[in-house]
Amino acid sequence: MNNEVLKRILAKRAITINDRILFKTIFEVLSTLFTNEEGISTLKTGYQINDYQRLWFLTITPDNKKETVIKAGYGNFLAADWNVIYQFNSLTTIAKRKQLGEKYHHEKVEFVTFTKIEEKTKGIGYHFIGIFVFDDFSDQECKTMIFRKIKDSYKLKAKS
Repeated sequence: MNNEVLKRILAKRAITINDRILFKTIFEVLSTLFTNEEGISTLKTGYQINDYQRLWFLTITPDNKKETVIKAGYGNFLAADWNVIYQFNSLTTIAKRKQLGEKYHHEKVEFVTFTKIEEKTKGIGYHFIGIFVFDDFSDQECKTMIFRKIKDSYKLKAKS
């Protein structure tokens, strides 16, 4: 992690995709961005930031492993421009997948998203890629959820 970049993020109390900071672990993200002065988590239950925002940590499947994970039933794919996330899941029923999509729409859930990229050229670790919302399913069986980026930055809570 670049300490100068982290200092800038903490000073302005915001993180953007242009910061290009890499976190090695989820714990590193949580402990540096989502704790107060005493080191206590500012999150609600789990990864819930507030009533409509959640932290989302997901591993992106590299293109060369796409077929393998689809056969296994689950994978997360990132569009080339990093503005759309495709989440493939054939392990649950259509009813459960539809219900989850409806819940995300109804609750207007925003996902403050950190993706784990396991490609040396992009840097192995968690990258902040923006705030995403569930848009729709890409197919009638509802196996692939589409999440679209709505914002390139996230305003951190003030330290208290």
